[in-house]
Amino acid sequence: MPRLPPRLLIHALRKSPFLALLLPICRDLSSARNELRWLTEHISATIPTLSASAHHSLLRSLCLRRRAGEPLQYILGTQPFGPLDIKCRPGVLVPRAETEAYTMYLADMLVRRFRGKGVRVLDLCTGTGCIPLLLYTKLFRAARRLRVTGVDISPTALSLSDENLEHNMRLGVLPMSSDVSRISFEHGDVFENSVVEALVAEGPWHVLTCNPPYISATAWHDSAQGLSRSTRKFEPRLALTPAADLPRSAECAPQDVFYERVLAVARQVQSQVVLLEVGDVEQAVRVLRMLDGSEAEVEVWRDWPDMTRLPEEDEDLLVQKRDGIEWRVKCRGSGNIRSIFIVRHV
Repeated sequence: MPRLPPRLLIHALRKSPFLALLLPICRDLSSARNELRWLTEHISATIPTLSASAHHSLLRSLCLRRRAGEPLQYILGTQPFGPLDIKCRPGVLVPRAETEAYTMYLADMLVRRFRGKGVRVLDLCTGTGCIPLLLYTKLFRAARRLRVTGVDISPTALSLSDENLEHNMRLGVLPMSSDVSRISFEHGDVFENSVVEALVAEGPWHVLTCNPPYISATAWHDSAQGLSRSTRKFEPRLALTPAADLPRSAECAPQDVFYERVLAVARQVQSQVVLLEVGDVEQAVRVLRMLDGSEAEVEVWRDWPDMTRLPEEDEDLLVQKRDGIEWRVKCRGSGNIRSIFIVRHV
C-alpha cells in the first residue's frame, strides 16, 4: 500500500486528531470524515449521557480500533443491506455492498418470476443471513406461498442470523412469519450427505443462492493478491477459504470446491434459479466450465448488475469448455465480475 503524502496527514491533523487517526485506513479525507461522523453518531445514539471527556476518550478508542484495521461494521455493530439493518460481529463475515447489489437485483427478478406462485428459497453458507432475509422481505407480498431457509455450519453465524431475523422484525422491516410465509435458519454442513438428503426430502427448492468460501490458501497469505490485511486479521477464515481436506474432483481447484458441491446440490434439490458469488473473472470461468449443459440461461453479473456497462467493459465472457468448445456468456452490469446467474431446466 503506498504511503500517504505527509501534507495530507498534516492537513488531517490540523482539522482533527481523530481524522489523522482514521486517514491511514481510510486513505482519503472524504472517507475519513464519513467514518468519523458515523463513529460520533454511534456513540451519541448508544450512550447519549456521556460527559464530553468520556465521549472524547471513547471516540479515540474507536478510532484506534479502526486504525488497526478492524472493520467499521464490527465497531458500529450493524451494516445496511437493502432496507434491512444487519447486525455484524466478529466471527461472521461482514456483508459487502456488491453482495447487496446482486441480491437486490435478484430479488426483483424473482418477484417477476414467482408473483402469485409458491416459491422456496435455499441459501447455503448463509453467514449473517443477509441474503435470505432480503429475499424474504422482497418476495413476501409477491409470492402466494413462501419458504426461505438459510444453512450454515457455524453456530456463531446461525446465532447472528437468528438475531438479525428477530431484530428486523422488531424494526418492522421484515414481515412476520405466517402460515403461508416462513423463514428460518438451520445448522448444516453442505458436504455432509445426510444434510443434503434432508434438503432433498424438504424440496424442491426453486431458488438456491450461495456466497461460499472462495479464496485460495495462497491468496489468504499473500496480500499482493488483493485480500486486505484487515480481512485476514479480523474476519473468519472459515467463511473465506475452503478447508484443504474437502472432497473434490481431480479437475477442481481447491478454492472452487464449494462450487462443485453446490452445483451438485442444486441439481439434487431441483433448483430452477441458482446464483453464486465468485471472487474474480478467472474463478467465474472455472465455475462456468463445471456446468453440465442442463441450463436454460446463464449470465455473469458484475458488481452492479443494474448499471449500464462502461465502454471498456466486455459485453460477453469467453469461456472454453472442457470439451474445447468456446462459449460466450453474457455479462450484465458494470464493475468487476461478481456472480453467476443460472436458470435450469427442471
